[in-house]
Amino acid sequence: MVRMSDTKQSPGHDLYERDEHEWIAAQISALASGQMTRLDRKNLIEFLSEMTIRDRRELRSRLTVLLLHLLKVRFQPERLSVSWVSTILVQQNEIRSLIEDIPSLGGRADAIAVQAYRDALRLAARETGLPAGQFPAVMPWTVAETLAYEPPEPIRGD
Repeated sequence: MVRMSDTKQSPGHDLYERDEHEWIAAQISALASGQMTRLDRKNLIEFLSEMTIRDRRELRSRLTVLLLHLLKVRFQPERLSVSWVSTILVQQNEIRSLIEDIPSLGGRADAIAVQAYRDALRLAARETGLPAGQFPAVMPWTVAETLAYEPPEPIRGD
């Protein structure tokens, strides 16, 4: 026998499915007014869990791109281009912003970078045509060092 309480959906469940931003506004309103019975607890827990995963994934993705370009600059400096320099600077800025906005990511950044380095290493071998064994097997920089790196100016042809 199914009890009514087993099938009851949490308040706001339909709104969560229909319009995420409106649902977020409703959750904020419920929290601000202290009306905890209006909270869609099940979806709120899921949403917040997914949000932390998304933030870590974004940091890993940005670190992968930054590390890839740092490897290319280190192992093929003669191919340094305006595009590579721009990519490095953009990724540094975005990573700094992420860490400033979410300080707990800063504490995890070096561990996340180790994972990102494996991805960057594989990409670097493909993009440069160099054997993967030619690159350092472990990440040669800390996140702080990657963010402090100032790329040289590319040589521009006439």
